[in-house]
Amino acid sequence: MKGMVLAAAFMSLVILSVVAPSEEAIADQGNYCGKGPVVDLLELELVGGAVNGHGKVCATPQGLRSNMTVDGLAEGFAYTVWWVYIDDTSQCQGPITEPFIEPPGYAGPCGFADFFDFVNEAANPLVVFGRMDSAIPSGDGPTRFSGTVRGMKPSSGSQVWFLVFGHGPAATGDGQQLARQLLTPEDPASGAPHLGIVGGPQAYPSSVVVIDIP
Repeated sequence: MKGMVLAAAFMSLVILSVVAPSEEAIADQGNYCGKGPVVDLLELELVGGAVNGHGKVCATPQGLRSNMTVDGLAEGFAYTVWWVYIDDTSQCQGPITEPFIEPPGYAGPCGFADFFDFVNEAANPLVVFGRMDSAIPSGDGPTRFSGTVRGMKPSSGSQVWFLVFGHGPAATGDGQQLARQLLTPEDPASGAPHLGIVGGPQAYPSSVVVIDIP
């Protein structure tokens, strides 16, 4: 009888490990995990925060999993983080020097110019992007973000960014505006009015992590 109970307990553990594997187990099965530092874009210039931290992405059989830790984001501000994917970095057009100067070499040959298709009037830009996470920093420690894209399989030679957008003080008294701050880029170029706003951008590129996929 005791042997049957032990066997049943053992089988239960096996079933649990198959049905609900840990995050570490999933990452260990992956094809690649890479890390990168947080690079300031406009957070220091516009808000005064000296950002630092790191991000990590794992390409697993289930897709992409990410986590990111950032120090120096403004307390009470709204922030979103966006997956940015560039499938072939050899096609990159490089950074844009206006309206702000991008840090030299932070994304290798790539940069914000790759969000646009200047030849075909934005019909097929090199960059593909989508929302990863959002937060309103409390000021009591680093801000953490994470995300998952199931089924995604990055190509060899591709690049993954975690792009942080700052949206200013969180509109906690206006539910509709707060939702825009935490769910959209607030940039008309992203697709006004639903994915942005009509008029000029109301958000700014705060900081970024860039990871190359070998």
